[in-house]
Amino acid sequence: MLYVMRMKYTHDRLDLLATFIRIGESGSLSKAARLLDTTQPTVSRRLLELERLLGCKLALRTTASFSLTDEGRSLLAEAHDLTDRWSGLSHRLSGGQSRPEGTLRVIGPSGYGTGFLTDAVTDLRAAHPGLRIELTLTDRVVDLAASGAECWVCVGEVRDPGLVCRHLGAMERVLIATPGLLERTGPVTLARLPTLPCVGLVPYVEGSVRLLDRSGRSRMVRLDTPIKTDSLLSSYRAILNGAGIGAAAPWMCHADIQAGRLKRVLPHWWLEPIGIHVALPPGLYRPARVTAFIEALKQRMHALPGFRPA
Repeated sequence: MLYVMRMKYTHDRLDLLATFIRIGESGSLSKAARLLDTTQPTVSRRLLELERLLGCKLALRTTASFSLTDEGRSLLAEAHDLTDRWSGLSHRLSGGQSRPEGTLRVIGPSGYGTGFLTDAVTDLRAAHPGLRIELTLTDRVVDLAASGAECWVCVGEVRDPGLVCRHLGAMERVLIATPGLLERTGPVTLARLPTLPCVGLVPYVEGSVRLLDRSGRSRMVRLDTPIKTDSLLSSYRAILNGAGIGAAAPWMCHADIQAGRLKRVLPHWWLEPIGIHVALPPGLYRPARVTAFIEALKQRMHALPGFRPA
């Protein structure tokens, strides 16, 4: 009897968390009530009960506004993991395999997001029609815990030691420019490169960059970047507009090179490959939807020209 009472107590707390997730995501008690097919007073009572259990204020609400407190935002980020772990418990205890279900929240870079990252997401959705996916694209460093997302596809080094980081591989990068720009500048050599206009991509293509050849030689070259941006898409657009020599992964510029809109610059040299990672919140349990997404992403990336698997 005591075991049943404890299970019911835990289940009740999980119900409160599930209600809070709806409140936090919808930003409204009335909207959360509609999503849960219940009444607004019931949702309000559950919120008050959760605040009493935790001993802190989770939301600021008036007749005109509603917002989460700092504690509420922190709880929202952790509540997804707690409810997912509970929902997967029966599958792990019975030895069964959990199906990808629920809502997958992914953050990724805008340039990759409009390419193979979106392809991986649509592949996953086609294989699991019951899965819902929210893809957020940004070139900024994100706070994964505060965002409520389950994984973050990262270009370059992941500097947050609190995240679990999975290295997927590395992407080659080449120097490119329009034929018109190369006609104006004349032949490009390693010695002349620092004197020519380049398009910077913060923080990956600016200042001094390392160039490598197939024999393993490396050279540090300083770039002059009168135009700099932190957006891969903006950088690539500026290169296509003839604003300067720039860098791109082979998968991104292959079609434009084939069509003659761009040319390789210093074709025997490559920029240092850049690592691609998936960052995950800490914890041992991963919902099946996260594992399935990583596998779908790997399949898409392995087919890309210039990608080196880990």
